Amino acid sequence: MPVTEILRLVFGFIAVLGMIGGSAFLARKAGLANLPGASGKKRRLAISESLPLDARRRLAIVRCDDLEYLIVLGPSGETVVASGLTAPAIEEEHGDAPAQFNPFAEFGGFSRKLREIGVKPSDKAKAA
Repeated sequence: MPVTEILRLVFGFIAVLGMIGGSAFLARKAGLANLPGASGKKRRLAISESLPLDARRRLAIVRCDDLEYLIVLGPSGETVVASGLTAPAIEEEHGDAPAQFNPFAEFGGFSRKLREIGVKPSDKAKAA
């Protein structure tokens, strides 16, 4: 086996490992490593909401079990503003949602009327 073939295989292997590592790095930066289903168990700790106060400080609502804590995060440290808040009940988005508009629903009535009067597709082709 010539030296060029060996170098080609080695550099190809290094390139594939680099692409796998780059994909893992991007997935971690995108937050895909912290998905609740990734670990197989329900997570007890989550950040419900976060709001920037200024360039260096941030206000966050942290939920642990069924309690929420209002925390100010900054470079000098963290400060708990309110603790023991109860989480609001989450409303089902699709439970009371209005029926979606179907633009093709009117064509269903049209074809039903054609069947009622006895027009067949072959009759329409002969008439044309």
